Amino acid sequence: MNQLWQHEAERMGGMPLVALLTELRDNQLEMRADVEQLSQKVGGLQAANERLLSGFPADDVDGHRRYHQSVIERRELVNKMLRETLVNVAKTGTLGALGWLLLAAWKYFQISVMR
Repeated sequence: MNQLWQHEAERMGGMPLVALLTELRDNQLEMRADVEQLSQKVGGLQAANERLLSGFPADDVDGHRRYHQSVIERRELVNKMLRETLVNVAKTGTLGALGWLLLAAWKYFQISVMR
């Protein structure tokens, strides 16, 4: 069942023109479907982007990043201070233990000399 445009195209240029116009029409329909799919995908991506940005106060992505950087820096500072404190405690403990050992050796020496 030929449409009117097909009859006109056949009369004007024959079957090759009909085939060319049919191919053009089919390609146009495919492109229209592709554009519709792309449009739906873009709409979905825009919605996803809006949901993502809604997680940031006032859509301030850079401020959110700076906040996390400050939290990380603060934790690193606390960890550094704890490490330094533990090293100092270990040094002091070692020095104290050596002092007690020297004192005990001295007392032992004094007791042994007094006998």
